[in-house]
Amino acid sequence: MRRMFTMVALMSTFLFGACLLDAVAQGAKGAKAVQGSWSQTKGTAKITLAFAGDKFTLTKSRDDKKETINGTFKVDPSKTPHTIDMTVTDGTSRQVEKYKGKTSLGIYKVDGDKLQWCANEPGKDGRPAAFPNEDGDKTHLYLTFERDKK
Repeated sequence: MRRMFTMVALMSTFLFGACLLDAVAQGAKGAKAVQGSWSQTKGTAKITLAFAGDKFTLTKSRDDKKETINGTFKVDPSKTPHTIDMTVTDGTSRQVEKYKGKTSLGIYKVDGDKLQWCANEPGKDGRPAAFPNEDGDKTHLYLTFERDKK
């Protein structure tokens, strides 16, 4: 009886470890897909979103003003749609103080050199369930980007 319990415990530990490693690998795969710099395809202000490692920088430029929001991110490409959690750490935007330390729950989709990104306001509950039909969704921030060419 004791031997069977030990065997079950070892198998459970092995299976849990395998699942955990798979989840980590999926997250790394998803993070790799978004790496690099992306530019918004529509809008009057120039917005870029850059991912490097587990960090992001969102830059908004209009006329001669430039603001940034920096932070860390985690993705889960095993979910449908893929999820992204972005936590604000610092930056030059006046909104940083309001959002510092807060996490924005979002979804994303990479299709070749196109990125769809939809998220809530940092610190708010509720992740978008799907992408809206067009930019300017009233309940979440929805932007489309193209990968910057090197």
